[in-house]
Amino acid sequence: MMYSSNRSMLRGAVALCALTAPFIATPVLAQTAPQNDAGLTLGTVVITGDLRTEQTALEALTGVSAVTSADLERGQAASVADVLRRVPGVGATMSGDDASVAVNLRGMQQMGRVVVTIDGARQDFWRVGHGSGSFYLDPDLLKQVVVVRGPASNTYGSGGIGGVVAFETRDAGDMLAADESWAFSQRLRYGSNGEGFSTTATGAVRLGDNFDVISSLSYRNSDEYKDGNGDLVRWTGEEIRAGFGKATWRPAEGHELKFSFMRQITDDVISGSSGSTSATLSRYDTETYTDTASLSYHYDPAENDLIDFTIRGYVSSTDNDQSQIWPASAIGASRYYDVSTSGVNVQNVSRFAAGGWDQTLVFGGDYARIKGESDADHFGGGTQDIGGVFAQWQGRRGALELIGALRYDSYELQGVTKAAPGAPATDATLSGDRWSPRVSLGYDVTDSVQLFATYSEGYRSPHLQETFRRNGAHGAGYEPNLLLRPEVAKSWELGANLDFGQVFTGSDLLTAKVTAFRTHVGDYIETARAPSGATTYANVGDATLEGVELEGTYDFGAGYVSLAGAFVDATLDDTGATLTNTPLDNMTARVGLRAMDDRLQYGLEYQYLGSVTRVLSTGSTEYPSVDLVNLFASYEGANDWRVDFGVENLLDVAYTDPQSGWSTSSDIEQGRGRTVRIAFTKRLGG
Repeated sequence: MMYSSNRSMLRGAVALCALTAPFIATPVLAQTAPQNDAGLTLGTVVITGDLRTEQTALEALTGVSAVTSADLERGQAASVADVLRRVPGVGATMSGDDASVAVNLRGMQQMGRVVVTIDGARQDFWRVGHGSGSFYLDPDLLKQVVVVRGPASNTYGSGGIGGVVAFETRDAGDMLAADESWAFSQRLRYGSNGEGFSTTATGAVRLGDNFDVISSLSYRNSDEYKDGNGDLVRWTGEEIRAGFGKATWRPAEGHELKFSFMRQITDDVISGSSGSTSATLSRYDTETYTDTASLSYHYDPAENDLIDFTIRGYVSSTDNDQSQIWPASAIGASRYYDVSTSGVNVQNVSRFAAGGWDQTLVFGGDYARIKGESDADHFGGGTQDIGGVFAQWQGRRGALELIGALRYDSYELQGVTKAAPGAPATDATLSGDRWSPRVSLGYDVTDSVQLFATYSEGYRSPHLQETFRRNGAHGAGYEPNLLLRPEVAKSWELGANLDFGQVFTGSDLLTAKVTAFRTHVGDYIETARAPSGATTYANVGDATLEGVELEGTYDFGAGYVSLAGAFVDATLDDTGATLTNTPLDNMTARVGLRAMDDRLQYGLEYQYLGSVTRVLSTGSTEYPSVDLVNLFASYEGANDWRVDFGVENLLDVAYTDPQSGWSTSSDIEQGRGRTVRIAFTKRLGG
């Protein structure tokens, strides 16, 4: 594989050697179970990865990672972006003054290229503005996050050529012990540097053997924070009120009904260009309501391995209402952005043995209708219908594992366009379809080393905003483009899953996953200048994204060392220009120790963010690499209480994340300076 950046190739090779060197000379002996708190959970957590069936990240024949409950508690994340930034190949970006988050996987971002789900419900919000995010979510409500990188994730739904990020909230069973009928926990947290106090209360009840309920409420109110230079970062505070409820009923053996509802209310002040020094910069007092409701039915009879059936219907919506508070001449003006998604997904998993193969066969389909409305015509509103069906076969025979999948996608866009600049608006429709294959091969070289190769394709329709955005700012404004062609991604992945026990002692464990990938995206869509002088979205050519991802943990009982990182290049083939959303090269190394019968855990974390040149229509800006040091510690008391402590950016480094949507003309840095966090959690149950 050829890489366009020697720097990325060198760093990737060094990191790969560092991870694999201990394995080469070490004999393979009996395996031992890793600790659940090792900071990288490749083999300890059951997830719904690329197969949409139960497996671990270490078993997947593609780039899969999981963030667990233990990771979430230890990290004390103030946002979902904080949760994801340590996952290899992931860039999680926030606008400088907005609580919404956009996720980047391997250089793919925005406009549905990454499918984001909460308990299976798609999140498709967008708005007009610099650094516009894609969803709002309080991390305190989460149990687990699964990240599947690349178009191999296409069984999760249409459009996800970059991959999928699947957020999962807690079930009552995650909180209740086997002999408990109720449980309650209260978490209080304080953060310096503007974060202030926050709290989360969670309760669960079990009524008999077949019905349980869990509910959680969270509140946080933060002020503007300071960067590493001590400068106040304008308009970065917000108030967030969030909660969810989930009820599960098992009316008979093998049958399960589950209903969940989540609401988040976010109040903040946003600006037209975060961090700009312009005295006439537009600012808006903003209130955002995000609702997600889903109902699922699962049927899994114990006596029949051919039936494991799930159907889910859901509705998610985000209503963003803005009232202008600056400049003085525009105070009181308002605008709104409402985006909703209603959908259904269904699948059945059959497991059987035939011809010497252990086989798993999955059939499924999904459909979603996305509606976007706004009183700003440069929003690009309308209706987008997307859906598809898929079939996937997995077989294992001895050391050999094979996966073959095929997905059919179709789409239809309905919106308002105009024939020429200044022409009256008219209704328009755009549609298309495609078949996308996936093939994976895995081979167990030894009991501890599995090599794999995957080829997959994905299909993404043009987005409503890309197709129908018109008028607005930026010179002559925007013009619609009904000639947009869908993006098609074709990706190769080569990797290794490694799982070694008794490396240096009789009870240690070393696990790792290393993946190299190369993705070709045909007809990549980006903004361009139209012949009329207006801005439009266009198929600007083909793009190539390639790189190396790695994650691994060495657990020696009294502690652990973990390493995770990615080195990615993403460029347009014709010009060699770097894609605007290319993620930073990143690396996270963590050393953790355990004491007092493992009740006390503490350690040090190092984060590296690579340098990047951000190219915009107004010019280019160089952002240097960043080195950050963090501390963490936690103690679990004997009577169901817990204290978590952490220091982010210990050395108070001043920096700006170029993917955050921060203005290139800002006179201050955007990155949060030194921040101390402490949390106390108490649990009761009976």
